[in-house]
Amino acid sequence: MLLRAIAAVAAWEATWWAVRTHNRSSTYQCAARRAAALGRPLLVVGAPDGGVTSGYGCGDLTLDLTKSSCPNHIQADITKQIPLNNDSVVVFVSCVLEYVNDLDAAMRELVRVSGGNLFITRVEPWTLTAYLYPGAKRTIPASLSSGGSCTMIQARSGLVPKQ
Repeated sequence: MLLRAIAAVAAWEATWWAVRTHNRSSTYQCAARRAAALGRPLLVVGAPDGGVTSGYGCGDLTLDLTKSSCPNHIQADITKQIPLNNDSVVVFVSCVLEYVNDLDAAMRELVRVSGGNLFITRVEPWTLTAYLYPGAKRTIPASLSSGGSCTMIQARSGLVPKQ
């Protein structure tokens, strides 16, 4: 009985790992196509070279709190002013917003630099990985996630849904 339960949880997590990987990859590709179409750099928020959220490219610029092996890395906090001009990049965010202290400040800054060209993937809150991963401050609403599609987030500064 216990082995069946463990096998069921493992199968659940493996399935959601595949879904998460697909969603991150397809959303990244959508953001990259949008950046190319606009002739703008693609800013990837969240280091793609490590952790459980890896598996997508570095983009033209990568921004994270920690160091990254990606070229053109910016080590910065997205709740503070990012050293980029207004409406200058397309932004792809992967599983980062759950961990910031001030979601509103982060969204204002992401909207500022992207001009609304913003693609977000989130941690699926119903998975064991999300439950066990340390540091999550919140669950990001589905309305702030592209969900593996080519849908840009319609959030604007000051309009971030309250938890």
